[in-house]
Amino acid sequence: MHPWVAILGLLLLLTDGVTSYSQVTGRTGESVRLPCLYTGEITTACWGRGECSWWSCREDIIQTDGYKVTFQKDRRYQLRGYIGERNLTLTIENADPSDSGLYCCRIEKKGWFNDIIITQELSIRGEFVFLLPLITSCRFPEIRVSCLVLTSSSFNREIGGSYKFCFLITLQ
Repeated sequence: MHPWVAILGLLLLLTDGVTSYSQVTGRTGESVRLPCLYTGEITTACWGRGECSWWSCREDIIQTDGYKVTFQKDRRYQLRGYIGERNLTLTIENADPSDSGLYCCRIEKKGWFNDIIITQELSIRGEFVFLLPLITSCRFPEIRVSCLVLTSSSFNREIGGSYKFCFLITLQ
């Protein structure tokens, strides 16, 4: 063996390569889909948070035996595609900024180190929040204020509070 082959091999093992992942972006409160499709023999698979290790998913969130889901960490994580058709697309319902990060889909293949690994980076953008105060009653010395919360995802809800002050507005 030529010495340059050994040196090149050693350099490849010691250097950390640049890794890039598919980027998926979603918004707070919406459903987000992370695709994972494969061909070949139907087999077991898992989805996990973070990068996959050499032998498993990390922080398993969902597992399948190739035909049905066998483990589901939370009901927000769903495989809505037909698993038997090799569609393991992960749907995360009601996404939150804390869902942002790396996700790994690992499809187990027979033999050593030939699993299919698909890693994706999810970014969930927060929403804009606007508070619109509404005076609902004013009886001295107390004013009742209700706030209409408007968000960029068109989600509306009212929150109320009682405060020990009253505004006096005089029009001239």
